[in-house]
Amino acid sequence: MTSKPSRSAGLVPTLMLVPFALALPALGQVRDLRCTRVPGEKAPRIDGRLSDPAWQGATWYDDFRQSVPEYGKPATEQIQVAFLHDDRNLYVAVRCADREPSQIRANKLRHRDDPTTDDHVEVVFDTYRDQVRGAVFVVNPLGAKEEGLINGYDSYTWSWDEVWEAGAAITGTGWQAELRIPFRVLRYGSDPQQVWAVNVERVVRRTQEASYLVPPRPPFDISSLDYAATLSGMEITTHQRNLQLIPYALGGAARESAPGGGRERSRSLDQWGLDVKYSLTPGLTLDGTYNTDFAQVEADAEQVNLTRFSLFYPEKREFFLENAELFSFGHFGGDPEHPELSAFFSRRIGLYEGVTVPIDAGVRVTGKAGRQDIGVLSVRTGGVSGLGLPAAWYNAARVRRDLGDRSYVGVIATDSRRGDFHSTTVGVDSDWFLTRELSLRGDYLRVDDSGPGDARNAYNLSLDLTSDAYGFLFGLTRVDPGFNPDLGFVERDGYGRGQALVRRSIRPGRWGIRRVTFRSNNSWYDSLRYDARESGRNSLECELELENGDAVVVQVNREFERLFAPFELAERLVFPTGVYTFTSATAGYYSDESRRVGLDAEATAGDFYDGTTRQLGGETWFVLNRHFRAAGGYSTVRIASVHGNLDWRLWSVRLDYIHSATLSASGYLQFNSSDATKVLNLRLRWILPNDSDLYLVYNDNRQDIAAAPALRNRELALKVNYRAFI
Repeated sequence: MTSKPSRSAGLVPTLMLVPFALALPALGQVRDLRCTRVPGEKAPRIDGRLSDPAWQGATWYDDFRQSVPEYGKPATEQIQVAFLHDDRNLYVAVRCADREPSQIRANKLRHRDDPTTDDHVEVVFDTYRDQVRGAVFVVNPLGAKEEGLINGYDSYTWSWDEVWEAGAAITGTGWQAELRIPFRVLRYGSDPQQVWAVNVERVVRRTQEASYLVPPRPPFDISSLDYAATLSGMEITTHQRNLQLIPYALGGAARESAPGGGRERSRSLDQWGLDVKYSLTPGLTLDGTYNTDFAQVEADAEQVNLTRFSLFYPEKREFFLENAELFSFGHFGGDPEHPELSAFFSRRIGLYEGVTVPIDAGVRVTGKAGRQDIGVLSVRTGGVSGLGLPAAWYNAARVRRDLGDRSYVGVIATDSRRGDFHSTTVGVDSDWFLTRELSLRGDYLRVDDSGPGDARNAYNLSLDLTSDAYGFLFGLTRVDPGFNPDLGFVERDGYGRGQALVRRSIRPGRWGIRRVTFRSNNSWYDSLRYDARESGRNSLECELELENGDAVVVQVNREFERLFAPFELAERLVFPTGVYTFTSATAGYYSDESRRVGLDAEATAGDFYDGTTRQLGGETWFVLNRHFRAAGGYSTVRIASVHGNLDWRLWSVRLDYIHSATLSASGYLQFNSSDATKVLNLRLRWILPNDSDLYLVYNDNRQDIAAAPALRNRELALKVNYRAFI
């Protein structure tokens, strides 16, 4: 049990450590690389064998250095990389030596199935050399590929889904890979003579070694674009149009419970639509959609809510995921999986209380012009008479200006109009890097709508230090009562928050422990409506990162909650108004994801308001071979109080069959006893040429709440889209 520290008590010793953290030097390794033209226009075949004459005459670069476990030391296994280009494509080849090729970890065969959990290579290009935005390409020893966009350190978007090629082969001396990346999928300046920033990472999973052309100092990784070499020699004299037409056709049937229960009703699924992609300039892309459908989207993972606030479900729809990082705004706290406040939350468009709202059409322009990152979105949704929803327009615009050294200042504006209602949000955010590790962040938002009352505001100011040995985050936030951006997400209403996080990490280099991290995370929330402290949390945590990639975490939490109104956690468990202080402890073990058999387990015990809680959760997986794997999860939440008891269970089972990189099937079954929900999702996906798709999807959602009509929705859909390059 710990008492809440004063703000000044934690601040003084931490600030004393800043000079030492900032004095840590970066490894003095500057690399100037050349991308040579394919000789005789004889492009290499992308098969992973590297036997083409083009590669024999290429310039190969080695001298890879470790980031972890021993920063700056040569990679324990030799790595070589080469770059070629022709008028339309960039080619990359990587040789990865391995003295034990039988120990190479490669379980992922399907494209875009997170090959980073295997041994893999990542290549990142910062085409504007702004040290903020980049494109990353990943390939594992089986040739499974994935591509993503980077928006600052540790901020990835893995839903880019562009068309490029990768091939790989395991050999008697290791493994090797080659990539063909069309210039049309990248964004770059208009100068014919291109000079980009580039970095290459090779990860050996069994030793957890990460080596780079230019190694970032831990805890940073390849998303830290200030660690990079330069790549020159590319001459791009013509702008490739990159016009893609992607029509789709959908057929199927659905049966669903009538509102209020009763007899089920049927409806047919027969529609078509069209997506368009066009490169306006080398740096700006136009995307359009008509009669948008998301039948292939996998069901949301079920969650249990033990708080008084709304759950946050991440976006999964492709049209909104692509280039989503351009619309990210601010630093209001929380984590990417559950932010406390978001100025733009795309799930507000096309969804209403879990019901799909038809999207008639949408257009989006994203990219870079000069030193400005630009994102503009406009979507029209149809009306739904059964929900009383009129047709609506939703618009968002985001601009960020690069100030150099990863610093920026940006603005955002969103506007929504439904019938007589309208809401407008405007904001300014900035991130100033005072040094490589220390940044000052500030955000401001203002909401004005047609509802009663004046405009409402929110702002945030924070100071963040991130280095391997030390870290801290001190922040202040204020959100006015009634602040509710119609296209955003706000976890709680009307509060002032203070936050103080202090971290100390050490690398013992023995006992099988790679890194030990101690954290003290303290936050407090003051209600602006009631002018009183509403919540507080003091957390002490110790995390062990093991040399084998596993992790152990132990955490002790002391929480304070003041209820201004009764808190109904469940029908038979209602906590009355009052003040509650309670303590709990959590222990967790998390296996490295590259294992063929793994287990993540977490247990919590202690007090919960004026009662007690016991929580146990775990997820296990088994990889039979590269074609078949299974996973299962189970968790229980038990709460005992004088006001009632609660016993919730949540379980899931997932089976995957991967016939090849382009053909796979999966089954996903979930049960959540907190709301008596059962969800079944069956999906067959066949990736056709040009990354076109065929999906066969079956969804079954049931809800059986006592004393309420049973609800059941079933849907079987076949969807085909075809990507044509014009």
